[in-house]
Amino acid sequence: MNKYQIIHDELLKQINDGKYPEDTKLPSDFALMNRYHVARETSRKAVAMLVDEGYVMRIKGRGTFVINQNRYSFPISHVESYRELAARLNFNERTQLDAISDKDVPLVFDYGGQMPLPATEIVRIRYLDNEPVIIDRDYVLKDVVPEIKSLSTSLSLFELFEQKLGLVISYAKKTITIETANTLDRQLMSLTEPMSIVVIRSETFLNDGRIVSFTESRHRGDRFKSVEFSRRH
Repeated sequence: MNKYQIIHDELLKQINDGKYPEDTKLPSDFALMNRYHVARETSRKAVAMLVDEGYVMRIKGRGTFVINQNRYSFPISHVESYRELAARLNFNERTQLDAISDKDVPLVFDYGGQMPLPATEIVRIRYLDNEPVIIDRDYVLKDVVPEIKSLSTSLSLFELFEQKLGLVISYAKKTITIETANTLDRQLMSLTEPMSIVVIRSETFLNDGRIVSFTESRHRGDRFKSVEFSRRH
């Protein structure tokens, strides 16, 4: 295992174990260099991974601080399944399959076609720490995958596409909006008060250019954050 990964994993364990609670300052890059006998680049890379995953934030001139862990970090720019994300970030999660049915792709996706797009709608509720926080609605196009009768909660759609059907996922286009929780949101996520919902609508493309699915992912606004890196040069 790379040294930066070892540093990352040990710091993450200490954060999760409460050694570094919210608003606590992490050891400096130089302190990590001395502790692990590594170059500064290695210690900085380990901490950068924690920043990317939403566990800490760097404040110029002050250091690196642990941030509120009541929110989960959702990487918008990545193309990965929820199961892959949950495994990578060590979420305490479970998925409830709510329904599978035949339904046309809703016009809210603005796919530009005049004719309906027949699809299989798959509705799943994602729980973190036994709290329902995400509603995922996937519309798998029937001209690519003619039928889905059942889906194990231990199998992601990406695993179905790639491992079971031999499809190759290439990229996704995502649109993010903030909406008010509707009646079904409140019912499925057990909301007792009005709340804003972060809605991510995406189109997933195969390597041959075809769209395989449309997805609407509805997240509780009080539990959502997204951390991305941007470079000017």
